[in-house]
Amino acid sequence: RLSRRKERVCKYRKRERKANSRGHKVHQVSDEAKAQVSEEAKRAAREIAEKALREKLNDIQMSEAEYKSYMRFVGPIEKDIASLRQTLRSAESKSAERTWLKRQSQGELDDSRLVEGVVGDKYIYKRRGIDDDAAHSPISKPKRLRFVMDVSGSMYRFNGYDGRLDRCVEAAALIMESFDGMDDRFEYSLVGHSGDSPVIPLVDFGDPPKNELERMRVIQTMVAHSQYCMSGDYTCEAVQHAILDVVRDGGGGGGGRGEESEADEHIVIAISDANLRRYGIPPRELGRIIEAGAGGTTVKAHAIFIASFGPEAEEIKRSLPFGRGHVCLRTSDLPRVVRGIVTSQVEN
Repeated sequence: RLSRRKERVCKYRKRERKANSRGHKVHQVSDEAKAQVSEEAKRAAREIAEKALREKLNDIQMSEAEYKSYMRFVGPIEKDIASLRQTLRSAESKSAERTWLKRQSQGELDDSRLVEGVVGDKYIYKRRGIDDDAAHSPISKPKRLRFVMDVSGSMYRFNGYDGRLDRCVEAAALIMESFDGMDDRFEYSLVGHSGDSPVIPLVDFGDPPKNELERMRVIQTMVAHSQYCMSGDYTCEAVQHAILDVVRDGGGGGGGRGEESEADEHIVIAISDANLRRYGIPPRELGRIIEAGAGGTTVKAHAIFIASFGPEAEEIKRSLPFGRGHVCLRTSDLPRVVRGIVTSQVEN
């Protein structure tokens, strides 16, 4: 049975690789061939590329300065974006339900196989379980994710100390770039929280940013809130709102009412600088909210801490349900953690 399951998984992976390989063939030019290109040809190619870029920026009404500013965040994480996109493309459905498994050697007698039993067939039983084919099937309903970004004043204030706001912005860019064009598999939303509000809409469900300019506007909004917001911390309230909103149809960012959405999974990922102690917030309070989300709804909530004063991030992580807290002090660690969350490889 195990070998049959592995065979089915391999066949599915093969179909995925075949599907992902469709499109234009990619031809790599060798270093030797590149060296033979004249300076005049290189200059002409550069001018063509710059002209194409200017035309694209003009189409989306984005200035070259804005594009360079955006690429300052995206450039260093391009490999991470590619890695996460590859994982997202191969994500499998987790919505398989328990059903009757027939042709079993033990369990309840299957009335439809009595004749086979008479002639000596021992696989005449049935039992409840999860069908391996269904457990590794392509996603039929999109996974629904709410990302909760910390844009509080401490992110801006201590950015010069450890680059925490830069990491938060890079995380947002990683999310927006990686999930771009995957609407059939994933539906996501971004909200911020600061001392001003537990819910600051950034990206609504079903309306992701369509180009670099729109993604840059999201980043600019995050930085502006962090720079000018009032002191305070709404981490716990923000996660609580997110758990409620992610299961609602039309749950944009204001906690509006709506019917429960149909999705393969509901996931909340909070990205924070682990600065709870300053505001007298006990870590167990955040743990209680995450635990309640797992027990009272279908939501799997996680917290990723991208900065820390001393061991505070690790201390908060230990106060959360097992597998729901993560410490990422480098942006390059985020794809691995998000990959584990989205593909349910992190223990719950």
